[in-house]
Order: sequence, then structure tokens, then C-alpha cells
Amino acid sequence: MLNPRSVALVGGRSLAPSIAMLRKAGFGGDIRVVNPFQREIGGIACVPAIADLPEAPDAAFLSVNRKLTVAAVRDLAARGAGGAVCFAAGFGEMGAEGRRLQAELVAAAGDLAVAGPNSNGLLNRLDRLALWPMEDHDPAPLDRGPAIISQSGGIAYAFVRDRRGLAPAVIASTGNQVLLDVADWLAVLGEDPRVTAIGIFMEGPGDVAALAGAAEVTRRRNLPVVVLKSGRSALGAEMALTHTGALAGDDELFDALCARLGFTRVRTLPQLFETLKALGTWGDRIGGNRMAVLTASGAARALFADAAFDNGIALPPVSDEVAAALRPQLPEFAHVSNPLDHNAYYTGMDVLSMENEPALFECFRTMLQDGYDIAVMNTDGGDGPDGSPTLRAWIRAARETATPAAIVATMPDEISAQAHRLCREAGIAALQGLEDAVAAIAAAVGHGARRDGAQQDLAILPPAPDFATTRILNEEESKTLLAGAGIAFPRRRFVPAEGVPAAARQIGYPVVLKGISAAVPHKNRFGAVAVGLSDAAAVEAALAAMSVRFREADIAPDGYLVEEMVTGAAVELILGIKSSRIYGHALILGQGGVDVEAARNAVALLLPAARGAIDRVLAGLGATAGLDPATRDRVAGIAESVAAFAAANRSTLAALDLNPVIIARDGRVVAVDALVEIGG
Repeated sequence: MLNPRSVALVGGRSLAPSIAMLRKAGFGGDIRVVNPFQREIGGIACVPAIADLPEAPDAAFLSVNRKLTVAAVRDLAARGAGGAVCFAAGFGEMGAEGRRLQAELVAAAGDLAVAGPNSNGLLNRLDRLALWPMEDHDPAPLDRGPAIISQSGGIAYAFVRDRRGLAPAVIASTGNQVLLDVADWLAVLGEDPRVTAIGIFMEGPGDVAALAGAAEVTRRRNLPVVVLKSGRSALGAEMALTHTGALAGDDELFDALCARLGFTRVRTLPQLFETLKALGTWGDRIGGNRMAVLTASGAARALFADAAFDNGIALPPVSDEVAAALRPQLPEFAHVSNPLDHNAYYTGMDVLSMENEPALFECFRTMLQDGYDIAVMNTDGGDGPDGSPTLRAWIRAARETATPAAIVATMPDEISAQAHRLCREAGIAALQGLEDAVAAIAAAVGHGARRDGAQQDLAILPPAPDFATTRILNEEESKTLLAGAGIAFPRRRFVPAEGVPAAARQIGYPVVLKGISAAVPHKNRFGAVAVGLSDAAAVEAALAAMSVRFREADIAPDGYLVEEMVTGAAVELILGIKSSRIYGHALILGQGGVDVEAARNAVALLLPAARGAIDRVLAGLGATAGLDPATRDRVAGIAESVAAFAAANRSTLAALDLNPVIIARDGRVVAVDALVEIGG
């Protein structure tokens, strides 16, 4: 359907814009129009029915109501057509009747590739194709460029009305995705060497396993994929009773999915535009995070420094050699630094001025001699057909020093169409809006780093079962279950109240006393934990206080745990498992302790979690980054055991917490509390 030799348009007079778009796009194949009541539309003779077409079309655009759409899809499938774009709405998004019609549509399609329904269409400027319902832009052919896959027709239209110089080569509006979803489009577009990057707008991830399969295609080319997903605030509302449920809602698991598949996630439409421009220009050429910034504004210099800091971009100081070469070129009031405010005069051909292109080039070329990973010029590039002297000098300096480069306009609407064109032709990213631009550069740095990173298996465990009910195991049951998986716990005794004093003597003081009940999953909040009990009197007092709390809450405890007191804690972690009906099971690693939910310092890894991925998370997690390698290796071993346990028990495991896992100053690593939630 992407590169048809013949197309059929089905509908009424509203097809005239679609016919005009095909002609504007330069489509060279046969165009047929189906309408039983009109003799011609848009200068093309009509045939009354799909059955009357002289041949089965490779692609069709259906601009008829929803009931006629189902009939047309059935007729196209019977003719052996290649595919169809269904423009009509009113299917699965419109209640029971819409869902019934959508089911009819799927049944009618057979092997026909169907985009939609509720799809705004397909533009393929690489192959001069426009299956689109309106005519208010120019689908001029392109040799290469980024592709857009959008579940929303309105958002797809925003890309068509491009004012940011993205110049998308393909736009696919997927609509309700009854047969072709994001993963299908990603797999096909990812194979096309003319596609420089892929941007996705989605309302939900769909079939996660299929998306992972499609990501294998883009990973083989290291093709950048940038994703914007709506609904962040609405997701993650269903929290389990465990800490891991609160730490990692569905949106955090979508972050984990993007990290697993090598996708770059953005949060806003402007970020999607700018990040696509950056990655579509550079691909994986950015080899590090060392950036040079040149500007003619002292305020912008400070703003770039702040934005670089926020995004983890380094601004190395100018070397002594380059500084010595720069000083004679700059006005006497200019200071050599990075970012560099070169303080050019407005006029004058005998000084560094905004009209002195040779002097500007020499200044810019000199600055870039320090060999940066990425270089930025703060300019709008000018409005003329040849750009400003600053832009021309910058393009030449970037080319002669072989430096990946960008221009960045301080405000989001400052770069002209002419400047965008000149930058595209020169292989320079033209980015709009300082903060969004620096975030896009950071995304390009991250994508470049993935080029050289370990290639992990993209396969993900199937979604977790939809548990009708769940049950929390008490701590003793949880520890007994997990000890069989190789998890180390402190020495303990599980006894009734009367057995507590003897158990404490057997363990040896100091001890920890815990009142155990599945009805009290968070014992600290209830007051069912006492630590550092150094003698029999302290144990008796703690037992008495807990007994009162249980009695007042009308809870009969299952028993009491008397445990060895783990001392000398240097770090407290949480290791856990969260299950999701969308994303499967995920390993959660983060800062632990009683305030774990308030800290929210955690990372999720979808299962199966490879040891290398666990090691990378622990190396970057604030709580564990400073540990010596041997200790961090022991922590990774526990995390790996937890992940393996979850993978083996995915049919019944709803959630799991080890909190805290204590890393003692002597290097000992031990889990002191455990909670398992199982599905029924």
C-alpha cells in the first residue's frame, strides 16, 4: 500500500481535494474513482462500483460513511486489492453499535491491509503518494526524511502543517488500528533506507510483543525512533498494596519499555518535532556529550549553560591554544569561554561583525578546533534565500571541521523556511526553542551512546494475567518462599507470642521483633516492628505494646518473627516486582526504607532482565553508584535472583517487595523484609 501503481478513490464530490493531492504529489499511476451517482469527479470518469474497476487497485481511499465503508472493504477484499485507508469514524470509539460495525469491518477485510478506520490518511512523499482527505498544503516529493506514525488524525495533520522545518517524508494516520497498528507501520518503515528517523504519537502501546518485534528492525539500522504517548496522568492509577505498585505505575513501565527497545521518549509535541529533526539529521553520529555553544547574547549564554546542566550536556572550557587564537579575533570586551558570546559588531568589514562573513567563519572555525561532539550556533539563520552571513559562515565552519552542528533559535518560531532548507541541505539541524533544542541534542547524545552499548535481547515476557483477586502473603510465608530462590535473609524464628522470649535468646541480642499478619503488610506504619532490642526486658515491653495494637485493631496476628538485628547499614535499597496486564512483569530497583514511596527514586526493567542491564541500572542509581564493584555485584546477584523467581512464577505473582535490602558497611548484603502478593 505504501508504493502502489494504481489507486481507487471511493466517495462523492468530497474526493476532489484527494484527487488534487495525488496530482500535486506527482503520483504517476492509475487513478480510479468509484461513485454510482456521478459521471466524473475531479476530471476523472467514475465507475459505479468497485466490481466495475478494470483491475484490483493496489490501494484505495474510502471517503464514505461507516456502513458503506464496511461494504467497500468487503468488495475490495473480494477483488484482491492491496490495502485501504478508511476515513470514516464511528466505529470502536462510539459504543456498542460502533464496536459491532468494527467487528464486521475486520471480518470483511480478510487479507486486505486496512489503515483505520477513523484514519486521516497516508502521505508518502518518497513515492509520490497522497491518500488524504484535504488539499491545503504541498506534498512535494522528497528523496529522504523522517516518517510519522500517529494514532491521532489531528496530530498527523499538525505534522502536515509543518511550520518547524521537519519536512516529514511519510505520515501515516493509524486511527483505530483494527488491523494495522503502530508496530506494523514501524516494521515496514524501519526497513526503508530513505527513512532517516521515525516519530510516533500513540495513545497506548498496543501489542507490546509486536512492538518489540518491530523494534528489532529499527535496531538493526540503529534508526532513531522518537515516541510521544498521551495519557501520562491517567495511567498508574491502579496501585497494588506493595511499595513497587506505588513506585512504578504504568507510565514508568512505558519508560522501561522505551529504554528496552531503544526508543527516545519525549513529553510534548514541540519536543517530538525538535528531537526528530536532531536525530533525523545526525542519526547515531553524536559520539559524546561535549558541546560548544556560540552566541551573540550574554543572556542566551547563561540560558544555554542552564539547559546543558539540566540535560547532562558538558560544556568543556576552551583550551589555552584555542583561546589564544580567538582573543585577537574578538572585540576587546568579549570574554573567551564556552558558551562563547562572540560579541560581534553589527556592521563593519574590518572587524568581527554580523556582516563580515569571512571574519565570522574564521572565528567559528577557530572555536571548533577543540574537537567537540556537537556544536551549536544561537541564530535564526536569516530570512533571505541564501541565509544570513552568520548562517553561511557556520555551515562552512562545521563542514571544514567535520563537526556535527546545529543552529538553535532562542524562541520556538524564529527560523524561516529558507533557513530550514539551507540547513537540511548542509546536514545541520535547525532547532527551535532553546530548551527543547538542548533536550533534543541530549536525546541525540543518548542515541549515539546506544550505538556502542551492549545489544540486549528485545523480547519481553507476555503480559501478566488479569488476576481477579490477589492475596498478600505474610512476611514469614514470603521469606520461606523466596529463600528457596536463593534470597538471603537474617537468622529468624517464627513463633507464637509465648515463644518470643526463648526465640530472642536463641537468636542472640540485639534482635528485631515483628508482629506478623497478612492484614498488616506495612508493619512500620502499624507499629508492629521494634528494632535494636538489646535484652529480655526490651523484648517483653515491645511484645506487650504490639499485642495492644493488634487487639485494638481487632486483628489476630499469625505469629511473631524474632530476627537477628542487621547493624552497620550503609545503604538501604528496595528490590521488587510489579506486574502489568500491558507490559508484563518488571523488576524495580531503587532507594529503600520506610520512606521509599516519598523518595520515588527507582528504575524499572521489564522482564526478562539481563545481568548487564541490572549492572547498568545499579551503576547509575544514586543509592548504589558509589559502592565498590564487589558489593554492587552482590546486590546485582540478588536482583537477578528476584527477576528469575518472577519469570518462573509469572502465572501467579502479582507483586513482590524486598524492602529494605541492607548493604552493610562491611559489604554484607541482606534482605530484612519481604512481601509477596499472589494472584488468585
